[in-house]
Amino acid sequence: MDSAFKKRLELLKNTYHELVSRPNEKQESTNGVYQRYLHPVLTARHVPLFWKYDLNPVTNPYLMERFGINAVLNAGAIKLNDKYTLVARVEGVDRKSFFAVAQSDTGVDNFLFWDRPVT
Repeated sequence: MDSAFKKRLELLKNTYHELVSRPNEKQESTNGVYQRYLHPVLTARHVPLFWKYDLNPVTNPYLMERFGINAVLNAGAIKLNDKYTLVARVEGVDRKSFFAVAQSDTGVDNFLFWDRPVT
C-alpha cells in the first residue's frame, strides 16, 4: 500500500472519528421551550467513509471520492430500543436521494449511520 494512500486514509479516518465522537454542547441561549446545541446532529460529513470512498488501494490508488454526498436532511426521528433513530434523506452531488438510518444513545451527538442505506 502506497504511503500517500495510507496517510490520506489515516487522516480521513481520524477526521471522521473526531466528528462522530465529538460531544455536542448546549448553547447558552434558549427560548424556555427548546434547548439549542452547538453542532447539528447529522450532516453530510457523518456519512461513513466506505460509502464515499473505494478504500482499496489497488482500485483507487489516489483515494479519490467516488460518491459525493451533498446533504443529509428531512430526518424523521423515533426512540426505538433505547436508541434515538433518525431516518434521513441523503442527497448525492448528482441530486439523487436515498434514505438512510442513523442511531445515537443520547439523541444529541454520536450519531452513526447503519452500514447500508434503506433499500
